[in-house]
Amino acid sequence: RPLNVTDALSYLDAVKVQFQDQPDVYNQFLDIMKEFKSYAFSGRIDTPGAIERVSHLFFGHPQLIIGFNTFLPAGYRIECTSDGPTHNRITVINSDGT
Repeated sequence: RPLNVTDALSYLDAVKVQFQDQPDVYNQFLDIMKEFKSYAFSGRIDTPGAIERVSHLFFGHPQLIIGFNTFLPAGYRIECTSDGPTHNRITVINSDGT
């Protein structure tokens, strides 16, 4: 599926606003995105790796974790449910249905 630029920019803005007092978190996210985007050429970070890193970085912010779906290739989807204030269950669905 093609990347919706409007959704992508809205998501980036949401991340920036959420972490306005923690610019290092936003910068780490941008680094993950750069590595993820260049994966096809460099082999640095694949889709599961990007999902794992974003999930750790945005722990406690399930809407941001779910919002990362905007950048995932066809066949991948993140679902996030809350098991209380300090626990999120993250499920990654890939094209195999697992």
